[in-house]
Amino acid sequence: MKKYLTIIICAFIIFAFCACSNSEAEKAPEKGTEAATENNELSATTTVLPSVLNPTEYLLYQNIFYNQQGSSYEGKEVTKIGTFATIDDRFNNITRYYVWGYNDNTKCCDWQWEIHITDTSELPKNGSLVEVTGTFASDDISLDGYWIKKPTIKVVQEYQGPVCDVDMATMSATLERVQLINIQQHPADFEGKSIYMYGRVATLSSIQHPYYDNVWMQEFETADTTPAIGTYVILNGTFSNGVITDSSIAETDMF
Repeated sequence: MKKYLTIIICAFIIFAFCACSNSEAEKAPEKGTEAATENNELSATTTVLPSVLNPTEYLLYQNIFYNQQGSSYEGKEVTKIGTFATIDDRFNNITRYYVWGYNDNTKCCDWQWEIHITDTSELPKNGSLVEVTGTFASDDISLDGYWIKKPTIKVVQEYQGPVCDVDMATMSATLERVQLINIQQHPADFEGKSIYMYGRVATLSSIQHPYYDNVWMQEFETADTTPAIGTYVILNGTFSNGVITDSSIAETDMF
């Protein structure tokens, strides 16, 4: 089942990569990697999702996972600056943690590094801008074969979002797709849970992937007025029988 999930993830990211071009030169994952945020001034708390734009990280991600260069970086200390997110992986009965960002301001292509966290007593809030420093290592338990071990995590900008069981609104488009696969393949595990997600309006009762047509679709029920087709929206409701019910839906420019 893990191989099935990985194949889906790889296919999706390869599709995204084909849709974007990147002429940046290759660079090793060194400590102190520069990253640009959309907000020049960082405050202690924010209701706006911090978005990191870093084409170097995107190219590096492609080189490691698609050009088989991961072994060159094993055992090296790395620092990654990006948005913190968690995934409820029901295929492997594990919670996964990520730091992620976008390639550029089109936001069609993203990168994400899995973090191996053993002490979950003081986790950053999902959506927070964080700086993660640790050792890049291979491990079969990680979803894509590599992750950052023994991390120290510094919160640079704290995100204040709603409290919910499954927070997909703080994920990259790729991570949101991975979480949605888990939900759709293991619906009983998510029955009755509160869901927070984003996408584009596809019909009056469904939203789809924010950047590509026919990549995924999620049905919802709402008493609110659904915005026009193609509008970017945030959806907040309860998962029931494959549908997000009792939903509030609102336009957003967060993504």
